[in-house]
Amino acid sequence: MEDQQRLQDLRRMQLLATGLLVMAGMLFVVTSIWRDTMPWIPYVRAFAEAAMVGAFADWFAVTALFRHPLGIPIPHTAIIPARKTRIAVSFGRFIETNFLDPDQITERICRHDPATRLAHWLRNPKRGEQIADLAAEAVSGVLRVVNDEDVSQALANGLSRRLETIPVAPLLGRLLGVLLSGGRQRDVLMQIVSLLAEVIASNEVEIRRRIAGELPVWVPRIVDQRIYERLLEGVQRLLRELREDPDHPLYQQFTALIDRWIVNLQFDPQIQQQGEALKREVLAHPLVREWAEASWRDVKLTLLDQSVTPASPLRRSIALAVTQFADILERDPEWRAKIEQWLTAAVAALVRRYRRAIGEFVTQIIHSWDTAEVTRKIELQFGRDLQFIRINGTIVGGLVGLIIYSIAQLLP
Repeated sequence: MEDQQRLQDLRRMQLLATGLLVMAGMLFVVTSIWRDTMPWIPYVRAFAEAAMVGAFADWFAVTALFRHPLGIPIPHTAIIPARKTRIAVSFGRFIETNFLDPDQITERICRHDPATRLAHWLRNPKRGEQIADLAAEAVSGVLRVVNDEDVSQALANGLSRRLETIPVAPLLGRLLGVLLSGGRQRDVLMQIVSLLAEVIASNEVEIRRRIAGELPVWVPRIVDQRIYERLLEGVQRLLRELREDPDHPLYQQFTALIDRWIVNLQFDPQIQQQGEALKREVLAHPLVREWAEASWRDVKLTLLDQSVTPASPLRRSIALAVTQFADILERDPEWRAKIEQWLTAAVAALVRRYRRAIGEFVTQIIHSWDTAEVTRKIELQFGRDLQFIRINGTIVGGLVGLIIYSIAQLLP
């Protein structure tokens, strides 16, 4: 529809320019016939003659851009069809140089204050809901097309690669050093002894059975009861002593043992080698793959349920995050400056990286067009304005001819 309108405008202007040429020709014929009847007619004839020359010259110039005038292959005519490749390259470079300038683009972006506009746009609660819906639909779509086996394999491989680069023994040593700092060794020891007492108290039958199994058959049954009671009483007494005596020898021995473990884990090569061997054995175990599969399955099912359920916690969280982000942008000028800086830096980087590719893409598109199609598109785009050259050439040519004739009449 747009090309049709342009074609109509072009035809209208061509008729106007050609009509002026015909009028100049008719005026020339009439004034040539009646040249001697009145003194002013030669001046009109000179105007008409020069107007015809100007009209023909500019018709030739405009027509020569797009085709051979009158179909005659005159040199340096049909310029656009003959130079389509050069025009394509020049136009691509023109776009690349003048329209894809990073400084100009970033300046234009900054002029419109994109961070403030973004904050005002996101401030509308409906925007947050729309973004949440889009994000949920995107999550649902991605989850439905991904291959579960590939994802779980990637999780397992990623975990393995990450852990392979971390020396496990020194890491455990540092963790123990942090967890047991500040006198926490006493609390750990008391928890161990307390747990031991609970285990002994809750497993009386099993412990007595095992004790009886180790005793000779002629020993009375009451002995295993006494041994069990002494065992439980000893552990409980040790727990009371640890609570009452901060300097209990067992506490000091336990602290020294833990400190030695921490040092050995971090600096003993043999222990480090054993830790790495154990780590490789664990990572190679099928349970790691099973854990990755189960974890991904649980995450996927949860996300799918959240993404398809209206007003789900996932959607509400996204909408709330969008609103909070808008509030931050409105209140904090530093955040707005950061957003603007990130945006302009990203746009500038993209333009610098792809400006040449875009220019080459434009060149390839124009080069791929049919020569007649390129000529037609350019003529439709600029042909209407070019007809004004013909119109102006007719009028200006006539005026120049009139002036020259008038000056010639004044000369002796």
